[in-house]
Amino acid sequence: MFGIKLKDFGISFGNMEILKNVSFDVKEGEIVTILGPSGSGKSTILRSIASLQDSFEGEILLNQTCLISGNQKCNKDIGYIFQDYALFPHLDVKENIGFALYNLPKIEKQRRVDELLKQFDLVEHRNKQIHELSGGQQQRVSIARTIAYNPKILLLDEPFSNLDSILRHKTKLWLKNIIKNLGLSAILVTHDKKEALSISDKIGILQNKTLVQFGTPQELFFKPANLYIANFLGEINILPKALMQDLRIDIPEHQTPIIRINQCHLTSTPLDTNQELLVKQSSYCGDYFELVLQFTKYSGHSITVHCAQEHEINSTVYINLQKGNILKVNTQ
Repeated sequence: MFGIKLKDFGISFGNMEILKNVSFDVKEGEIVTILGPSGSGKSTILRSIASLQDSFEGEILLNQTCLISGNQKCNKDIGYIFQDYALFPHLDVKENIGFALYNLPKIEKQRRVDELLKQFDLVEHRNKQIHELSGGQQQRVSIARTIAYNPKILLLDEPFSNLDSILRHKTKLWLKNIIKNLGLSAILVTHDKKEALSISDKIGILQNKTLVQFGTPQELFFKPANLYIANFLGEINILPKALMQDLRIDIPEHQTPIIRINQCHLTSTPLDTNQELLVKQSSYCGDYFELVLQFTKYSGHSITVHCAQEHEINSTVYINLQKGNILKVNTQ
């Protein structure tokens, strides 16, 4: 069982502390995504694992036997895929892929390159220069070159950021299958929450210089540790505490009641259990309208909903908030 483990990891640049007490592990065949705002240290974690960043605190363990700590380094089992692909412009496709195989005999190297060209659907592009390829093709070359020497750990730093939305979706699913089929331990850094939720076995979220929650996408989505994580992973509405009192839902002082936007459904029926609201804004978003609604009973409180039909400004609508869909999360 090959995996990777960070234990009490921390790093500072001069007097500026970037990360502290970060601990998580990645099992064989598992994809772990690290999420956090810009500058939170996501890429620094990858760089430290790959021995591109020195002077960190704590330990990084590979397969429980290879320790990266202090001056000890072991990166022969690690593959790093950069955001800009880091391809060699003076080499063609087959030469880029075979670059890491310089220790192999010529015949064996050619066999491995041919195998990768076929696996990554690049056979017809084998003799092309890098500038002749599309962004998606360049990315496949980058990944093939990294996979060429059979790493056990795969580090991916914003690997889809240079692709358009359609190609991004296709490549994400393709890469997930590659990782699973090869049984790699992968750590992905991204700012895209939907990407993280759909591709990951586990997600870790950075906040205030540390890892505040680590678990499956379902655990983080339905049981967020705090308001920041709930809002980071999906669009939410914060509900008035006075409404919670009327619904007889107890909310401790340190918690905030929320409901996800996709669980807010409008109705035209003014039942006693429904909340009355006024339409204050309406935006057309293609396959739905986004409405900003103001509670008539709870002055100053608004929520956002998505619906199939357009509504006139200042018209009255109703919403039935199911108690089971209301989450209580820590404010901090």
